Amino acid sequence: MDKNIVCKITFFVVCIFFLSCEKEDHILFPVYGTQAALLSRSQPAREGLLDFSKQKKFEYRFDKSFSVPENSSMEIEYEINGDTAASGSYSVVLSMGSVSWRLPADINGIRYAVPVHDTFDGNFYISVDTTGKTAKKDLPLIKIDSIGFTDRFFGFVTNTDNFDIYTPFLTAYDDGSFKIDVPPVFMPKGCFTQIEARLSGNRKVVLELANKRIETYKGIDFLFVPPALFTQGTAALFVDTPLPMDALSASKEVYSFLLMPRAPYVFPEPIKADPAFLLYWSKERWRNKSFEIFRWDRFPSLLIFDFADYAVQDKMLKRLAFYVEKTGFRGRLAPDSEIEELHAWNAHDYRAQDLASFFDAAKKANFPLLDEEKQLEKILLSQRIIIETSGKITAGEGGIISISRESSDYLRYRFLTHEGFHGLFFIDADFRDFSKKRLEKLPAAAKRFIVSYFAYQQYDTKDEYLLINEFMAHILQQSDSQAAEYFGHYLPLRLLESSWRASTLPPKDEASGTWPALSTAFAVEGEAFSDYVNKRWGLAGGRVWGLQIKDK
Repeated sequence: MDKNIVCKITFFVVCIFFLSCEKEDHILFPVYGTQAALLSRSQPAREGLLDFSKQKKFEYRFDKSFSVPENSSMEIEYEINGDTAASGSYSVVLSMGSVSWRLPADINGIRYAVPVHDTFDGNFYISVDTTGKTAKKDLPLIKIDSIGFTDRFFGFVTNTDNFDIYTPFLTAYDDGSFKIDVPPVFMPKGCFTQIEARLSGNRKVVLELANKRIETYKGIDFLFVPPALFTQGTAALFVDTPLPMDALSASKEVYSFLLMPRAPYVFPEPIKADPAFLLYWSKERWRNKSFEIFRWDRFPSLLIFDFADYAVQDKMLKRLAFYVEKTGFRGRLAPDSEIEELHAWNAHDYRAQDLASFFDAAKKANFPLLDEEKQLEKILLSQRIIIETSGKITAGEGGIISISRESSDYLRYRFLTHEGFHGLFFIDADFRDFSKKRLEKLPAAAKRFIVSYFAYQQYDTKDEYLLINEFMAHILQQSDSQAAEYFGHYLPLRLLESSWRASTLPPKDEASGTWPALSTAFAVEGEAFSDYVNKRWGLAGGRVWGLQIKDK
C-alpha cells in the first residue's frame, strides 16, 4: 500500500479516536432551575454554538444529581443565525426521553418552553431533520443563550425585556384569536387550571372555556382565573370587536396568554381572584363551611372574606367594628356583654393600621378574644397584613373587607363595591387625596347633610380619615346615574327618621318628593368619582370587578 495513503488513514483514525474520546465538561451558557450540572463532550455544544451545516446532532447530559422537577417545563432560549425563510426545508428537534419537540426555526430570538415528561432522565439532544434536498448552507447556526426549568405553563408572553416566550399546543389564528389545547397527558393529576392574560386594556377581551365565558371590561389590563374552578387544558381567547382582527393587530392588544396546571389553594391560604369570582363562587366550593377567603388579584395586599351569615361575621369582626369606627367605643375593647345587643355592620372594611392597633391592644391587656378573632389574627399575621416583632404587633400592608351570604344578591353587589373601594382607599394615597379634595369642594348644604347622615349611622365624624373614606364609598357604591336618586331622595328620607336631624336638610321639592340641591351636588360627585376610578383602574361607580362571568 502507498505510504502516503497509510499515513492519511492513520491520521484519520487517530482524529476519530480523539474526537470520540473528547472529555465531557460543563457547558458555558447559563442554566437555571436546577442544581445539577449540565455537561457535553462537544466543544460547540458546550459553547452553545450549534452549527448544523457541520454537525447534525448535539448531545447534553445533566449529572447524576439531576431529578425531574415536578410539574415543570424546560425552557431553552436561543437565536438563529441564518435565513429563517429557509426553515421550511428543515426541522430543529429537541429530543427528551420518549418525547421530541419541534423548535420554532422561523423566529430569530425566542424562549421556548416544553413540558417535562416523566421519561426525561436528564439526557437530551438537539438535531436537524431535513426534507428533500436541503443544501448544507441553508441549515441553521443556533446560539443557545440559556436553558432552565420553570413551573409548567402553556401559551405565550410578548413585550418582555428579552425574547418572547412560546410553548407547544398554542395556535394563533388569522382572525387574531388564540387557542391553547393541552393533551391530558401533560396536565398533571390533582391539578387545576390557572389562566393569566396581560392586555392593553384598550378593548374588551373574551376568554372561553369548556362551559364558561369570561369577559373583561374595557380598561382592564389583566385577566386571571384562579386554580380552583377548572381542570381542563383547553382555553380560547379573542378580542371582542365588531370588526375582524388580524394576528398583528391582536398582538397589540394581548401581550400574554398563559394556561398553567396548579395545585388547589389550601385553606386558609387566600384564593387569588377578581371580586367577580367571589360573587360567582358557589358555597359548595368553599373550603371551610363558615367563610371563604380571597386575595384581590390586582391588589394583592387586600383580602376579601365571604361569610356564611351575619352571626359568623359578627364573631370575627363585630368587636373590631366598635373599636375602629363606632362613636363612644373607638379605641376601646368592648366586652361581649356590652355590645351583644348592638348592631355592627352587614359588611366590613379595615386597614392594616387599625387591625394592628386592635390586636396589639388585646395582647397588651390579655383581653379574652373569641376563637374566631384569634383565627383572624393568625391569618393576618401569615399574610403580613399585621406583623409581630418582639411581642408588639404593628401594621404591615393592605387590609381586609367582608360581605356575607345572608345579604340578598343585590346587597352583596352593593356591599362588595362599597367595601372594595374602601380597600383601594386604604392602599392608594392619590385616591385618598382625590377624595379629600372632593369633600372639601362639596357645597355646604350637601356637606352638612352627609356629615349628619354619617353621625346618624354612628360613625365618628370627628375622624377626618373615616369621614372622607365613607364619603367616597357611599358615592361609588352605585353607578353615577343613580347618585342623584340615592342622595337626593333615598338617604334624606332615612334621615327624616330622626326628627332633629331633618333640620340639616336643604329645601325639599314637594312636587317631586326630592331634595334638588342634594341631587345636583351628588350627581356631580358620582360622575367625578366614577371617571377617576375608570381612568385609574378600569373600574366604575357601582363596580369594583374587572370581569363578567357567564355560563355558556
